[in-house]
Amino acid sequence: MAIFVDDINMPKVEFYGAQPPIELLRLLVDRKGVFDRADWEWKEVTGCTMIACAAPPEGGRAVISPRLSTHFNVLCMPTANASVLDKIFKSILEGFLKTGFAEPIQATASACINSTIEIYNRIGEELRPTPAKFHYIFNLRDISKVCQGILMSFPVSIQTTDQMAKLWLNETARVFHDRLIDDNDRDWFIDLAMDLMSREFRSSIERDEVFGTTRVMVGDILKLDAPKKLYEVIADQKKLHKALIGWLDDFNMSTS
Repeated sequence: MAIFVDDINMPKVEFYGAQPPIELLRLLVDRKGVFDRADWEWKEVTGCTMIACAAPPEGGRAVISPRLSTHFNVLCMPTANASVLDKIFKSILEGFLKTGFAEPIQATASACINSTIEIYNRIGEELRPTPAKFHYIFNLRDISKVCQGILMSFPVSIQTTDQMAKLWLNETARVFHDRLIDDNDRDWFIDLAMDLMSREFRSSIERDEVFGTTRVMVGDILKLDAPKKLYEVIADQKKLHKALIGWLDDFNMSTS
């Protein structure tokens, strides 16, 4: 049997430096068994391999005890730098935008990826996890989710660079902004996003236009009965409200 332990350095360190869950695992690896506390008997465990992984010690993560790590073959995977991330995700997005999108839209691939990577790097440095914000942990899946959201669009629904900028903003807000829990953090994200839209996308979109009462929204719910659902910027709030009411009525009729 192979046992995989994720986030092995997450247990809280006690006053004298011990981590009880870690010590229990160390007992299993070191002495090849555990105690049966019901009968006070030693249970030998054979044919068992333990695999573990851990993130760098920061936030709620502690340094792995040498008493445990001495029993492992340790492999260190360095964090991908900005140039590697840029190469990976820009290749994906540029290839996708060449499938029918206008040339001005294709040219925004660099802006989308550069802006997303900058948000990812800065949010990891400036909004670190704390006991009150323990879920402020971001990884490469977050960049991937932004890219996947953009890949849901169609040439007919994204025809201007402003529409692409709004699509990018919607995806980054969905992945990063929605996880922030107080106004200071949310304002920090909004200021950074607006700066990137002006600097990378050369957009003149105002803050109130995308973060005001009529927030930017992107979805494929306006025409759910269409043969091909368009993932598009929803600019008409009344049309959205009418579509939601219509589908709600249909649902109530079909389930009553």
